[in-house]
Amino acid sequence: MPNTTPTRRSTAGVRSRRWALVRYAALSRVASLALGVVANLVVDDYDASAQLVLGSGGLLPVQAVRLLARIVMRWDAFYFVHIADVGYVYEQEHAFFPLLPMLMRLVTSTVLAPLVGLVGRQATLVLAGAAISSACFVLATTTLYDLGRATLHNERMAYVAALLFVWAPSNMFMSAVYTESLFAWLVFTALLHIARHQHFRASLWLCASSLCRSNGVAYAGFIVWDLLVRREAWGDTACGRRTLMRVARAAIAVAVSVLGFVAFQIYGHRTHCLQTLHPDTGLRPYCGGFPATVYGFVQDAYWDVGFLRYYTWQQLPNFVLAAPMIVLSAAGVATYAAHDLVRISTLGWKRRSRSRAALPAESTAFFGDGMLAHVYLWGLLLAVATAAMHVQVITRFFSGVPAVFWFAAHAVADGGRWQRRAVAGYFAAYGLAGVVLFSNFFPPA
Repeated sequence: MPNTTPTRRSTAGVRSRRWALVRYAALSRVASLALGVVANLVVDDYDASAQLVLGSGGLLPVQAVRLLARIVMRWDAFYFVHIADVGYVYEQEHAFFPLLPMLMRLVTSTVLAPLVGLVGRQATLVLAGAAISSACFVLATTTLYDLGRATLHNERMAYVAALLFVWAPSNMFMSAVYTESLFAWLVFTALLHIARHQHFRASLWLCASSLCRSNGVAYAGFIVWDLLVRREAWGDTACGRRTLMRVARAAIAVAVSVLGFVAFQIYGHRTHCLQTLHPDTGLRPYCGGFPATVYGFVQDAYWDVGFLRYYTWQQLPNFVLAAPMIVLSAAGVATYAAHDLVRISTLGWKRRSRSRAALPAESTAFFGDGMLAHVYLWGLLLAVATAAMHVQVITRFFSGVPAVFWFAAHAVADGGRWQRRAVAGYFAAYGLAGVVLFSNFFPPA
């Protein structure tokens, strides 16, 4: 009989590490929230809006619940809570996608329904949002581990990357009433299905992600890559019938993937284009139809998002805050590209001949062909974030980019002493400082 002991040991080891990640991720949420509560008690809030909305007073347990709700209701969280409470009322609220508010309302009316009478509906909605974010963070951690094993083919690197994700620089946002944890779990799961060539399942998860954040549509490119671009997918033959089938499968999967985003834009169009919102200007530009969207208009008109608009002297502090993630990302993309310029310039169809026998296993993992599409997306998102976004959000914007954590793991596992200290120090220091700042309503947001 064949010896199955090594396989069983390997499976047991993977299961053990997955459960360890569950424990670490859950403990990190408890520790972050506890630090946030302490920081809020010690430091005066920059803004008291949350206390005004959630109320104060009551018995000690009620005050404790409201304090916990207060530290996770900051900045954009106000919009998500308002949408979950009464729906989309104001035009600018269409910058925030509906999946998280829908889930908050569901959890509030079911699991947390008994709390409504004790602390109020809005405070319960906030707690529901925090619970959803924390649970999705744990799920995202283990999914990133599985995705890393499937992509890097190196279990140790996948584990180190997942550990780094547990203490990501966007730490507090992962438990606040924000979409970062939910989005990360959705896209990591979709990418895992794509790595297993389960394209229709992946498209369903991407559909949900595009109902969560606008950048979910960008991840549909992985389906196109796996079906139509990746050299290994074609083999030695590419007959016309097979090509048509692949194109059809890719088109259907992509259409399903972006359906959430499209449906939300249609909803916004129907909500705001059936009446003249501003008599002096008439209907909004997006009422003319595609390619204008409600989301694009709102980002432009209310948040002044656009190409190079953030490049002013007044925004220099925000560029300083974003600099570590920009440098880390630029270094990761450049490091991978420099390893094989032929491969990255030919979409992987050609490779430079070189022996990898002398490279450590971790280096081989990071420089593998499975990273290629991830590096392309990473580079694209880096260009968008630095040229056309509020640059300080890059730390939480990149919490759903697996390559960030794989390169960080590569630097920790295979880099020099200064690289290990720089990456580990940045993750820990920025994440912990962010908890204190966010809990007291200080930027960056």
